[in-house]
Amino acid sequence: MKNIKPFSALYYMKENRRRSVICIFMMFLATIMFLVGNFIHSEMYTFEKEFEYSDKLVLVSLQTTDEDFRDFADFKKAVEQDDKLEMVMRSGYGFGGMQHGTVLDFEVGGCSFMFNSVEDMKAVFERLGIDGDFSRCKNRSIIISQDMAKNKGLKIGDTVDKSIERNLDGKYTVDAIIDDGSYCTFFIYEDNDNLARMYIYSDSMEGKELYDYVKKLAGDRKVQVTEPERDEILPQFYIFYVLFYLIDILIAIVLAVTINSVVTGQYLKRTYEFGIYKALGRSKKEIYKKVAAEVLSMNFIACLAGFAAIFLFTYLINELVYEQKGLHLLYSSGIGWIGFFICDILIVVPLILSKGRLMSRADVTEF
Repeated sequence: MKNIKPFSALYYMKENRRRSVICIFMMFLATIMFLVGNFIHSEMYTFEKEFEYSDKLVLVSLQTTDEDFRDFADFKKAVEQDDKLEMVMRSGYGFGGMQHGTVLDFEVGGCSFMFNSVEDMKAVFERLGIDGDFSRCKNRSIIISQDMAKNKGLKIGDTVDKSIERNLDGKYTVDAIIDDGSYCTFFIYEDNDNLARMYIYSDSMEGKELYDYVKKLAGDRKVQVTEPERDEILPQFYIFYVLFYLIDILIAIVLAVTINSVVTGQYLKRTYEFGIYKALGRSKKEIYKKVAAEVLSMNFIACLAGFAAIFLFTYLINELVYEQKGLHLLYSSGIGWIGFFICDILIVVPLILSKGRLMSRADVTEF
């Protein structure tokens, strides 16, 4: 009895192709949330290198009073005497990073790092793992990545000023383009009369460990220890994640209700079929399993088709559009997977439970 052919989930799909295709298409729409999640996370991903660099460099700044200057000088001496730490000094003036476009067509500001000399920059770049040809670099040079150069339409030797980047005060020259995948801007700005900030780094520490160590070393001295970029930027993206999940749940509910309406009509027409199964000795558990197998089979096909279409779309849009702009849409992301699973589960699980319950009550004697 267990080998009755019509009891197979694939048999139903084969004999009811048109209805199955409708359900598969509607389940296919759930995979779109994976793509939407990838778009959102791709925005935050442009800061990944900034986070990595910020984890390896702690910026400490002088505040404003004479007492603060004494504290800053005292702290500088403490860093110089600490075998675990190294540092380079830089101007007290702040430089904003250049704006860059994103896959969602927003403009966001990248991080900036400033060095007082080419030698200081090379020392820090060695710690950060950045390679390149820096033979042209000099005072008022800008070093950017290939992606940033594509995004801004810049090349070696170009002059950058307020007409190109509103955050800049004065003229600078693009003297090196590196292949680090970041959207950071690295400045060389010689200012020996105003060395009021320092970058601190270590061969043995980075991230929170390095930040906490420097913070502890600063103690009660009136110096400003800047928090890692990760701690400052990530909270700004939380609202996008929250909105995404709320929209994800809303779409899942709409799809679940729509699919349930379509499928309910199909299963009501099969009440007699399931009544016969029960008359032949099939248990409620087996009825639930059959319904689950049918729904999950259609969902599996929908997911295969959906992810194949998404990966193809991602490849094409990267090759034809985003790569030309120095951008990259992620093929996969944590937020994308979570968004997909939330949507898919909210569709599939209620469908299995409601239709399984409906068909397990079928009775052939009622016809």
